[in-house]
Amino acid sequence: MVIQSIRGGVQSKAIKAVIFFIILSFAGFGLESMLPSGSGTSVAEVNGTEISPQELEFAVDGQKRQLMQIFGDNIDPAMLEDDRLRPRALETLIDRELLLQESERLGLSATDRAIGQIVAEVEAFQIDGQFSPEQYKVVLANAGLTPERFRRSQAQELVVSQLESAILSSDFMTPAELSAAADVTAEERDVRYLVIDRQELLDGLQVTEDVVIAYYEDNGADFVTEEQAIAQYIELSAEDFFAPVDPEELEDQFEAVKSEYEVSEQARVSHILLVQRDGESKADYALRVDSVASQLAADADFAALAGQVSDDIGSASLGGELGFTDGSAFPEAMEEAIAQLGIGEISAAVETDAGIHFIRVDDRVAGESADFAALRAELEASIQRSNAEQELLVAVDALRDLSFNAADLSGPAEALGVPVQLSSPVSRSEGSGIFSASNVRSTLFSDEVFDAGNNSEVLELPGNRFLALRVDSKIPQTQRPFDDVAKAVRARLEAEALELRLSELLDDVRVRVQDGQTVEKIAQAEGWEWRVELAARRSGSLLPREVSELAFRMQSTNGADLAQVALPGDQFAIVELADVTPGSIGNLSDAERTMISNQMATVKGQIGLLEYRRALRSNGDILTR
Repeated sequence: MVIQSIRGGVQSKAIKAVIFFIILSFAGFGLESMLPSGSGTSVAEVNGTEISPQELEFAVDGQKRQLMQIFGDNIDPAMLEDDRLRPRALETLIDRELLLQESERLGLSATDRAIGQIVAEVEAFQIDGQFSPEQYKVVLANAGLTPERFRRSQAQELVVSQLESAILSSDFMTPAELSAAADVTAEERDVRYLVIDRQELLDGLQVTEDVVIAYYEDNGADFVTEEQAIAQYIELSAEDFFAPVDPEELEDQFEAVKSEYEVSEQARVSHILLVQRDGESKADYALRVDSVASQLAADADFAALAGQVSDDIGSASLGGELGFTDGSAFPEAMEEAIAQLGIGEISAAVETDAGIHFIRVDDRVAGESADFAALRAELEASIQRSNAEQELLVAVDALRDLSFNAADLSGPAEALGVPVQLSSPVSRSEGSGIFSASNVRSTLFSDEVFDAGNNSEVLELPGNRFLALRVDSKIPQTQRPFDDVAKAVRARLEAEALELRLSELLDDVRVRVQDGQTVEKIAQAEGWEWRVELAARRSGSLLPREVSELAFRMQSTNGADLAQVALPGDQFAIVELADVTPGSIGNLSDAERTMISNQMATVKGQIGLLEYRRALRSNGDILTR
């Protein structure tokens, strides 16, 4: 089943589309990770393979883009903090590298044909529904990629996707598991509930101005400003050490990486394969070959004919399409024939060990050589950053030594030739700029820095920046004026009174139900709205979500059970769980059984993939820095 899934995974158009966008992300980590003169640092090492800081930053940026697409303008800026995203991004990169290494160990591979099929079907590479070599190169160039680098990265991601797809689809539901799931899904509950407006409850509560003022005066300590501090700090980043690049070093780097930018000529081809069948005589086989040759000579539609007669089942369904070759993907006889064909031309019969082929060249993508002038700016920027990062690490080590015993930050700043900066007021819960990061604020208000008055240790910040700080001055807590907090005080008092009122009301309804009154009678007596749903299930019922979740959390007792929950629109509900009917697989339709089986198999597959990743981690040699 696993091998079938691996083979089948390549054919899914959905998988192909996903793979394309994944590869554009992972293939674009930047030239820095390839440069031999880089700083040599890495954020992690997986079985000897390094993950570079540039890869991690690119992954973090990708997560930010995804979050912004999901939440749009409503996104909480705190969700985009690098410190929050970096750990998850690093774990994702480690998992990806482990799966890639495992795919290679298992001998999984992506053929040029499979890659070519995906490339040809990517809408971003098409014009008017047809693959366009020019569009292909433009899209990749805009992403900072060459066709060769893209195809190499695509091959890696394709085998990882095949492995994951095989694991996800290899699980299934046993009858016992299906029955247990049905017991939960098909459980039915009779639910009645009262609906009460919040304002109706508040109307009976007296929160006067005098009560608000008295509470403010009695609880003044609850309404004070936070203690604040103004910080001195030294910030170091790679940009502080940018310097012109030596032309000789630039040329050396070009020689080292130019092979990554050289692209061989690519031909996109289709074929019709005829294989001598069991029991078929040589004469009959030859007649079949001659028949196909005659039809092609008579200008028969190549794709349609491939679908009818080709013995290559995989390509026949695609009109014979095999994908791209750079002259090395197919047997020598095929490659020799391809080399002689123009676009749209069809070869004579070509014999290989697989059988007899008729080959058509559908398109050609010209080869490219590395252009120093075109790469100069990219190389120069990469070398400049790489050199600056080395200088930065030296400066950070010096800052650690200088600031450890210094009375303030002026001496270290002078020695390093950088300024001491002053922050705006910062509190334990809020700050701007670099002090918006929680770890920076916690360092500023630590006992060692805030109370003892020492310089902080050197902190590493997102974006390969480093920070040392100390307290310049303190701003003590002050009492907030009554007018500034009056609304908050009133809201607190109303919430406390409302909570007490709801508790009393729930107790009152519970007593009346125990005395024999129905929820309907209580609602009519009090003028409240009441509703009922019999045989409600966990999904698909007409109950409000809040009521449904509460009702299915409530414990079944010998008598009716009551609880309260807040509803949207400033309303509250008092919910009665009247009866519970246990679920049974016999109560489910065939469609419901199939749906539950598929859902649970999917969940089990995801758990299986998670356990598979954990096993790879457990058996791997992983070092994070």
